[in-house]
Amino acid sequence: MQAGIAIGWAGLLLGTCLAFAKLQPRHAALLAFFGGWLLAPVGPFPPGSSQAVHPYWILGAALPSDMLLHKAWVVPVCVLLGTLVFDRGALRRLRPSGFDAPVLAWCLWPLLQSTAFVEAAAPSGAVASAYLALSWGATWLVGRMYCADAEGLADLARALALTGAACLPLAVVEGLAGAQLYGWFLEPHPFRDDGNERYWLWRPLGAFENGNQYGLWVALCALVAVWWAASRRPASPFWHVVAATAMAVAVAAQSVGALMLAALGALLLWLSSRARPRLLLSGGLAAAVLLSAVYISGVVPVTSLANDTAIGRATVGAIKSIGRGSFTWRIAQDQRALPLATERALAGSGRWDWWRPQPSRPWGLALLLLGQYGLIGMALASSTLLGPVVRLAWRVPRRPPLAPQALPWLLAIVVLLAMLDAVLNSFVFFPALLIAGALATPEPRTA
Repeated sequence: MQAGIAIGWAGLLLGTCLAFAKLQPRHAALLAFFGGWLLAPVGPFPPGSSQAVHPYWILGAALPSDMLLHKAWVVPVCVLLGTLVFDRGALRRLRPSGFDAPVLAWCLWPLLQSTAFVEAAAPSGAVASAYLALSWGATWLVGRMYCADAEGLADLARALALTGAACLPLAVVEGLAGAQLYGWFLEPHPFRDDGNERYWLWRPLGAFENGNQYGLWVALCALVAVWWAASRRPASPFWHVVAATAMAVAVAAQSVGALMLAALGALLLWLSSRARPRLLLSGGLAAAVLLSAVYISGVVPVTSLANDTAIGRATVGAIKSIGRGSFTWRIAQDQRALPLATERALAGSGRWDWWRPQPSRPWGLALLLLGQYGLIGMALASSTLLGPVVRLAWRVPRRPPLAPQALPWLLAIVVLLAMLDAVLNSFVFFPALLIAGALATPEPRTA
């Protein structure tokens, strides 16, 4: 491991211990988690990645690949070590939930898959299961321990809001100079030039995996920050400043897709005051299942429609004319790899690089997950995030969008937005796992 990365991760562990020694355990856990994601080194990138023009082989941290040393598991593991040393009572107070079963099954699936369904998994089933347990499982456990009650949800919302505002220095420096900070302290970031030149100036990158991930983080944090400030009674000047800062950071990132997702989240929150959340979620899930089935089955020839019809060519041209060509490019990458992904659709190939016969890889987590772990893995990973959200939607009534009791549903919407983004993006919003774990408490409470 590079010395700079080792020093950065050691500093994260030391900072986590100091936080647990000086602060309330919940505040220490949230500070270490979000501070680690903002500041800790990503990890040792595959050799040659920093010199490549387009290092497409870097998948992102959501799935085990050839980049197994990653802060996606280092950060939550540091939090759990702080818990073991300073707050063992949090573990003793933890009560099992039925929603723990999907995440446990998802973490164990690669091991079972390599034993019963595939012969040459890469990475091996045991290693892949360990990776998922330390990244998905540990993050879920932090949410279950520290954010499951009313005050925990409120602290989680405050942490998200402050995280968005805390990106202001990064937005100023890298917005003017380009995505260079990571290279000043460590190796040049492989994605420093990938889509970072925006409509004006630059989109920051910092210590995130990819500029798209940064854009999604600041957009969703801004959504929570604006809600938190607007729902305070009486009004709080401090939180209004935090919300304005977080919103400015999100707009400056110029990630149009992420901003559109945040706007969709605000719309869903408003609609939930007019219709029961379970009706909104049922309609959305039905549409998602239908579209996914059509997309994966190849019944609708998306590529042919785009290239061989006048309407398709006009639509693609209009999208490219507003600078959103990456949207159509990602769909094209998925379509190219779709036949390979569905060769072993049920159980998956067990290999992170199943797409190698193609000149590039799918850019969305959904298809990467299908090719590596099949429909079974997709079902387990999706239910890990979606299960607590569905239970909450079925129980909460219509509420004014700015009522304090709307906070759990707002956070559930953030999970849904993160899942929607993962359809075409493999660099995901890991706090969604923290939120899902928080909502999985046996008796969900409102804040």
